[in-house]
Amino acid sequence: MYIDTRVPYRLGTAKLAPLPNEWDLVNDCFPPKVQEAMAIARKHLKDEPIAMLYIRRRGEERNTALILSSYAPALENKWRKAIKELYECFEHEEGLIAEIVDYHVHNPPLPKSITTAEVDLHQVAALFDDHEWMTVDVLRWYSPVRQETWPTIVITARDIGKDSWWSTKIPAVKQYVKDYGLDLDVVLLFMDKLLPGACGHAEGQNGLWESVCRGLYYYTAIGDSVGIQNMDGSESLGCRVLVEDGRQFGVIACRNFRRGLESTQTGLIGLNVQSPSSYDDCVVKKNQADNQKSEKLEISNLGKISAVSSSGSWLTDWGIYEMHRLDTIRRAPEVWARVKNGKTYQVKKFGRSTGLQKGTINAPSSIINSKHIEYAHMQGACTMASARCIVSKDMPFCLPGDYGACVQENDSGAILGLCVAYNEATKVSYMTPMATIVGEINDAVASKIKEPKETQLE
Repeated sequence: MYIDTRVPYRLGTAKLAPLPNEWDLVNDCFPPKVQEAMAIARKHLKDEPIAMLYIRRRGEERNTALILSSYAPALENKWRKAIKELYECFEHEEGLIAEIVDYHVHNPPLPKSITTAEVDLHQVAALFDDHEWMTVDVLRWYSPVRQETWPTIVITARDIGKDSWWSTKIPAVKQYVKDYGLDLDVVLLFMDKLLPGACGHAEGQNGLWESVCRGLYYYTAIGDSVGIQNMDGSESLGCRVLVEDGRQFGVIACRNFRRGLESTQTGLIGLNVQSPSSYDDCVVKKNQADNQKSEKLEISNLGKISAVSSSGSWLTDWGIYEMHRLDTIRRAPEVWARVKNGKTYQVKKFGRSTGLQKGTINAPSSIINSKHIEYAHMQGACTMASARCIVSKDMPFCLPGDYGACVQENDSGAILGLCVAYNEATKVSYMTPMATIVGEINDAVASKIKEPKETQLE
């Protein structure tokens, strides 16, 4: 007999697939056995709100009678009695399992930022470094046990189906929290890869039409669609930099364009940067044809790539192209600033996929493990890197296609960094600090950036 009770607010009649997990509705009409499951749940949780879905989780061979309710510690015995009876009911149903889960676990709200940094996440990550973990963040995460958002160590990993995560690793993290007197919860989520697919497949494209159609007026602005000639993928146009010897460069993200190239250092050198990207050009032209629009969309060749990041950190992603004209990037910020450890910042960004989004840079630094990044040539020498994550209220701050967009402080407009990655499990975004990018570009061009100028934030 096996009943999944690894966490009290998600019980199952078999070992449950890790969350988050995509799923499909099987049928709006419940078969008799699923109706029986609903009756059992109502019997044990008769005073609680209940809903049911009949689904199949992606990668799972069996269908699931998914029972949604509100968990509370006082209800734990009722939940256990319900799942025990459901197990007895489903024991001989090979193609069907039952699951009782808290509403907020099934469809978690976006996390909130933390304003103080108290925990050393490098020490935390060392407790499970022999497992395939991906990221470690400290966020205000919804707790079904506390029934409110609470400061939480949120771990993502590929291999959370391993029993050792639950028997030794998570207990070790909880013991660390207790030993240091920290009032933090611990959550483990599944994530297969940090970098979602090519930006042409981005879910959000709120900013796409505005950014691409500006090409009709023959100018580009920060956040516009940008690509490399004859290559798949789209990113967002970053900032403009002017160096002391008079040369002027545009900054873009390069990681998506490096896929399949034998050399990450020189494979892009000399290639043309264009706006909009080839992918977005095709999308817009199809839209124009479908709507019988007569405007002609012009692709602008912005310049040739002259240098890319050569650091050992996966999080440091940039490329620069020498600009043909001085006015080819509009809305370019005039200043940049450093982000201080343990401090929050209110920020905004213009991106190709999601347009204008606002968010908050989290005070505690996050940890990213590039050892298990999908593309081996992008791992870099450093496998455990600190990053600053950004949370937002309504939708993710950064989606595929937004990489390379400037992260700006709300009031001053100062560039604090460039968008570099998105975490599908936690719904947070990550950025490369501008201070790191400025230092590397100075070395790459053997000069010093004159504009944007460094400023101090209060």
